[in-house]
This record gives sequence, C-alpha cells and structure tokens, in this order.
Amino acid sequence: TAVSVVSPKQLLDMQIESLPGLSANIPNFFIPVYGSKVSTPIYIRGIGARLGAQTVSLYVDNVPSFNPSAFDFEFQDIQRIEVLRGAQGTLYGRNAIGGIVNLYTLSPLTFQGTNLTVGGGNYGQFNAKGSVYSKLADHFGISVGGYYKRDDGYFMNSHTGKKVDASENAGGKVKLEWEVTPSFKALLFGNYDYVSGGAFPYMHVDSTAASFNDPSSYDRHLFTNGLSLDYTGKGYSVHSTTGFQYLKDDMKMDQDYSPKSVFSINQKQEQHSVSQEVTVKSDSEGNYRWVVGAFGFYDRRVIDTPVAIKEDGMVAMQGHLGAINNNPNIPITIAYASDQIDLPGVYTKPSRGAALFHQSTLQNIFGWEGVSATAGLRFDYEHTGIDYFTESVNGDINIKPKSAPPAVPPIFVETDTVMQGNYSKDFWQILPKFALKYQPSSTSVIYLSASKGYKTGGYNEQAFSKILQGALTQSIMGEVMPGMETGDLGLTLKEQLSYDPETSWTYELGGRYEMLSRKLSFTYALFYSRVNNIQIVMLEDQGTSGRTVKNAGKSESKGFELSLKYVPLQNLSLYADYGFADARFVDYEAAEEVDYSGNHIPFAPQHTLNLGAGYVYNFANGSLIDRLTGNIQYAGVGKIYWTESNEDYKGEELYQPFYGLVNGSIAAERGAFTLELWAKNLFNTDYHSFYFEASDMTSGQVNPFVQRGY
Repeated sequence: TAVSVVSPKQLLDMQIESLPGLSANIPNFFIPVYGSKVSTPIYIRGIGARLGAQTVSLYVDNVPSFNPSAFDFEFQDIQRIEVLRGAQGTLYGRNAIGGIVNLYTLSPLTFQGTNLTVGGGNYGQFNAKGSVYSKLADHFGISVGGYYKRDDGYFMNSHTGKKVDASENAGGKVKLEWEVTPSFKALLFGNYDYVSGGAFPYMHVDSTAASFNDPSSYDRHLFTNGLSLDYTGKGYSVHSTTGFQYLKDDMKMDQDYSPKSVFSINQKQEQHSVSQEVTVKSDSEGNYRWVVGAFGFYDRRVIDTPVAIKEDGMVAMQGHLGAINNNPNIPITIAYASDQIDLPGVYTKPSRGAALFHQSTLQNIFGWEGVSATAGLRFDYEHTGIDYFTESVNGDINIKPKSAPPAVPPIFVETDTVMQGNYSKDFWQILPKFALKYQPSSTSVIYLSASKGYKTGGYNEQAFSKILQGALTQSIMGEVMPGMETGDLGLTLKEQLSYDPETSWTYELGGRYEMLSRKLSFTYALFYSRVNNIQIVMLEDQGTSGRTVKNAGKSESKGFELSLKYVPLQNLSLYADYGFADARFVDYEAAEEVDYSGNHIPFAPQHTLNLGAGYVYNFANGSLIDRLTGNIQYAGVGKIYWTESNEDYKGEELYQPFYGLVNGSIAAERGAFTLELWAKNLFNTDYHSFYFEASDMTSGQVNPFVQRGY
C-alpha cells in the first residue's frame, strides 16, 4: 500500500492547520473547499464523494469519524499524519474504498513542555493556540490545550454589502496517558471543536461577489472521545479502542443563490456515534506475522431539513398553474392560498454493524530472503435504515368557478401532503486482500497488491424535496380533477430513496528506493481501480428540486504516483510529489436518456503536483538568533471536470484548468521562541474550487455558480 507520512515540521512549515490544507501535498490527494465545513470530501486517486457516505475514512488516535461534516477541524499538537492510498477494506472495513487518513496526537508520556502560538494576517485573521504537557507521576501524563481563531471573511455579498464567510472557531482538548505496568498502558482523550460563521459564498461565474438575501451560515459543535487500552504479552499484543463522537450543527442556505426570495433551507444534524475495535497481533521475530480483530459500531443521525418555497417562488409556481386557468375546457381557476409553502422534514438514520478480520504475513517464503506474502479477509455486516416524517405546510389552494361573479369568494381546499414511514436493509461484504513484497535491503522494497474496498449504501433524505413537491402536485390535481390518473407514488418511493453500496478492486505495483547514503529517496506506485455501483450526486431539475444520490454503474481509475526527496546538504532539502489519476465512467446507468460512458468522473483532479524546498541557516553561538528557516512550495491540481456530462448547460466542455499556488514561510528562532512570516497563494491565482448549475425558477434560465478559491 502506498503510504505518505506528514511530520509536525511539515505542517508548521506550510501552515497546514486542518485537513483541507493537506490537499495536493500528497500525490493524488485532494480536498476541495465547498463553502463550509458541513462537507469535506476527500478524493484519492480520482475516487471520492461530494455527498453521502465517505470513500476515505478518517481516524483520530484510532477513533473513526462517521460523517464528513466532522472532517474539517483545527489541528492541535499533531504527532504525525498517515495517508494510506488505495482500498483498505480488510483492516478498516466500510468506507475505505479510496484510502485512510490517520491522525496521531502527541503523547504526554513522551513529550513534556508548553506550546503557545499567537498569529495574525490579512482578512482579519487572528489565532491563538496553547497546550501544556506534563507528567504527574513517572508513568502518568496529562496534556491540556485550546485554541481560538477568527477571520473577517474573503468574499463580499453585493446584496447586503457585507462579507459572506466571516468565521469564529474555538476548541480544546485533554489527554491522559497511564503506563500502568510495563506491559499495560491506557489512554483517554477528549477533543472539542466549535465552528460558527458565514458560509456558501457561491456567485455567478461572471461575478466576483455573491448576491443573495437569505441567511447563509454554518455552526457546529463536535466532540470526539476515545479510550485505548494496550497489553503486551509473550509473543502477542492486544489493542482495544473505544470511540464516541457527538456532532450537532446548524446550516442555513439561500438555495436560489440570488436576491430573490425563491428557496431557502435550514438543515440541522445531531449525530451520536459509538465504535469498538479489539485487535490481537503477533509480536515476535519469527517469519510468520498475524493480526486478528473484531469491530462494531452504532451510529444514529437525526436530520431536520425544513425547505421553504418563498414569495418569488410562489409567483413562479402560480404561473405553472396557468395551463389550467387558461384552459377554456376547465371551468375553474385555482390559486395557492399562501405566499409561502414550507416542506419540513425530520429523518432519523440509524445504522449498526460488526466485522471480523484476519491478516497473515509469511516472510522469507520458500526460503527466499526478503520475500513476503500477505493475505487477509474481513467479514463485514451492516444494518442501515431511515425513519422519515415530512409534509407540505400551506400548500392548500383556492378554487373558484370561472362563471362565478367577482363577489363570490373562492372555495378553500386542503391539499397538503404528509409522508411518514421507515425502511431498512442489510449489507454483507467479504473483503479480501493479497500482497507480495520483496525487500532485498533496508534501502529498497517493491510490492504488488490486490484489495477489495466497500462503501456503504443507504437512503437519501435529500430526495424528499422532489418527492414531496411531486406529491403536492398530485394532491392538487386530484382535487381539481378527481377522475384524473395521478399515479401511485408509494410504489416507487423506496426505490427513489435507496442507493446500493459501492465495491471496488484495486491493483497496485509500487516501491521505494534510498540512494546516496539515504540522501535521495524515491517512491512510486502504479494503480488500477475498478468500481461497481459508483454513487454520484445529481441535481434534480437543475437544482430546483434538491439533490439525490444515485448509483451510476461502473467506473475505473488508473494512474501513477511519484515522490522524490533529496537532501544534498545537511541544511537543504528538496522534494517533489506528482500524481496522475484518469478516472472515468465505463458503464453509465444513472439515467436511461444519456450515456456518459468514457467521461471523466467529476470533481476529482487528473493531476496533483507538489514542489518545494526548505533551507536552514544556523548562526554562530551568541548571535541574536539561533537559526533562520525558509520554505517555498508550489502546489497544483487540475484538470477538474464539474459535471457527469463534462459539459455545461450550453453543451460546451467544462472544467477547471490546472492551476498552482505558491506558498512560503520564513522563521527566525531564538531559544524557545520562533517568529514566522508566511504567505499562501503569493501571486493571487484565481481559480474555482466548485462549480454547479441551478435553474432560476422564476425565469427558467439556467445560471452557473462557482465557489472561488483564495
């Protein structure tokens, strides 16, 4: 498996303070910014998901996160970050079809001291972060930390004259570690992260400012807690991790992205997640190594998603009734009784699962020195469901005969619709892995692997926006024309909500070489992934009826990765990372009327490039400063296609071209103090991090919107 490890120094040098900052720093690793922390999709090797279940799983001190809304948080005292690229189904199970990100924080048993950082920058940026690590006894340590961060925002709302995306964040952490005996150790930690601010600065593609009238914001409370127990026996070790995560957020969005009052949404999530994993692995010097484990989880997410069709939207909907009111064969006129229709909905989505897994590695097979073979197998079970209650409010109509005198009042008819019910289903998966490795020396290795990945299926609550609007229309038509056939929505409701799991096979050939007394290191990987039942996000009716997750058939991703690090001098380091991923649909089944087979998978870049250099100058003893450190980086990504058709609404090819950002930092150190100056996007490169198209309900015109980068 291709693995990249990021050190605390690398994070500090490039001012990487959260997961999206790692984007393009690792080959074929990309995290776009979509306007808020409610969604932090991770793309690895062209495989990712803008909404729905994640394709890359995140672990913090071995505790998994079950919701991409919990992926973007402030880093605090990171000890290292590991990014495993390629399917990791055998050891990690569900939702690791693209890879794994492991974050590990500092241990109070191995590090003691105080860290304090205060900084500021343009756009009103200010941050303060501090932590204390101490041993309360020889074998018992504690760390406590916290941070505060704010900015004034980057993008204007021309309608209000204010910044769209000003933010204020804060958080804290505590970690206890106890070495009870030389063979038994316990770790308990708790992290809290709070986010509050403006969001979704989406603007017309031809504009440099957003322009909308309804609130647009995102607030989030996130607690992540874990308990780890480690026991080392004779020839084996046991590791147990218990995790709990609580997320509560509040998202407001102007869904027509304009000064008109057409659509708005106020989505709230509350999620409780509990996980438990126990692994037992060999701990000996023999040729046979093994690991066996069990994993279980329970996750419950409640989503409250009221959608409002507002005044301007109601005018447009009233216009849609013109076909009835202007028909001379229909003796009545109908009109909506209210100037706003609300579509509230509460969706409870529980899921639970369990897994058993085993992996064996045999070294020096058949007497061949340095050759090892690995085989693993995982049995994975999941039960998932949805309990829904949604209705239309104020969707009633007034009916009046065309022949009636003006003084005759209309007849009020209730047409509001209520939908309530629940569905559930089970998934079973067998996830194998096979690998061969040849390590002729400590400075070189080559490997070949094949592994299966699995991304869970489920039910898409966002589909209810279109479903409920359709049900309301049927209810109105049923009242106006009682004999008219309106169809049976209930027969297809489950199919409209449900989507199936993704599965994949990934084949990989890679290696690592170190030369010139290990001053030069070189790693490479070639890969091919085949995905079945790929899940995509589709806008319904050009965005006027919400979004839905659908299975789109098969896709494939193939490419390669190269990483080079060279240290020609003790105080000079050079590095280069490049990734290429050609991800395409090969059998498109999301819609019968179109076939996008051969098209590029949207939102994932074809290329990532990371070039950089670091230099350290040490001053003589007694100088004003001890050392001066400088870093320069170029990080680029592209092309990125924005739609499944790879075209815009006009039929023209649509993509974000390759672009690169230049970042840098200079730091002066004196004893325990460091003064650092840093800059990101030095040359103010203009690019789009997100693109979508939405139909203006009031005019029928399709408008392209973008999220600009900064």
